[in-house]
Amino acid sequence: MTETTEMLSLGQKLKNAREALDLSIEDIAVKTNLKKNHIEALENDIFILKNVPPAFVRGYVRNYVRFLRLPEELVSSVNYGEVTIPNEVRRTSSIPMNNQKSQIRWVKTLTWLILLCAVGMTLAWWWQEHQKEKMSSDQLVGNSIQITQNATVVGNSLEPSSSSVTIQPVEAAPIEPKVTTDEAPQAVGSSENNAAPTENTQVPVNILQQNVSEQGAVVEPAKTEETPVEQSQSIGNDELRIEITNAQSWITVRDGKRKRLAEKLYNSGEVLTFNGNEQYSLTVGAPGNVKIYYKGQEVPLKVDGRVARFKLPLAN
Repeated sequence: MTETTEMLSLGQKLKNAREALDLSIEDIAVKTNLKKNHIEALENDIFILKNVPPAFVRGYVRNYVRFLRLPEELVSSVNYGEVTIPNEVRRTSSIPMNNQKSQIRWVKTLTWLILLCAVGMTLAWWWQEHQKEKMSSDQLVGNSIQITQNATVVGNSLEPSSSSVTIQPVEAAPIEPKVTTDEAPQAVGSSENNAAPTENTQVPVNILQQNVSEQGAVVEPAKTEETPVEQSQSIGNDELRIEITNAQSWITVRDGKRKRLAEKLYNSGEVLTFNGNEQYSLTVGAPGNVKIYYKGQEVPLKVDGRVARFKLPLAN
């Protein structure tokens, strides 16, 4: 009887155990939460179910065997469609996998190093270009200031100096005595005789001094004070206005995105106007020769050495 039982398949053993307990397939389905078609397939030795993973089928068999109180060794006696890999194959396949993982790590590390080097080189290049641009700007400002100073020195040397005028002493004319009424005809006659000018005629000292003072004096036109209305009209409605009032000045103007709006040496009388920018960065050489107006208000210049650097609008 034992040999006959051992010769039975797993499905037949499950069916015999169920019938021995006088249970129907519906009863097993209710008590084990298994589907009726799954129970019928297992009792017919069908252990590969459609759309059911092999691990799930193994779990169904285990629950059914436990419910019928059969040995659990029967669960591993059949194949559920699982692919089993021999241990020798696993050992040989694990070595290439490890090599592949190490190669992937090495490639990732090398990629990160290349990216870091590229970023570092880009930053170094940008810093060098920034320093070159700053040095060139400072050099141009220094040259413009030197040119302005040289022009000022040359202009001062060409101006006439009052010390070049020499005043020669002139003898004062003799004072004639007063003439009485009796001597009037004689005085008149003498005056007629002396009416013709001679080379020895002497000029009064006060007249010569007046001529010398007029020759050395520099007459400036009188400046009329502008009213606030005239001053606002002369400034205009420009957002930023730069006026070169004397000699020359090197001016660099950039917007908030560091875009260059103006950069060169400007002469006296030139006017720069800018509109439509939220922020301005200015570098002004020889700031004493420049007046700057921002939104109608004159901007006080903060001099850094011989150059003024600031941003508009000014920080509070």
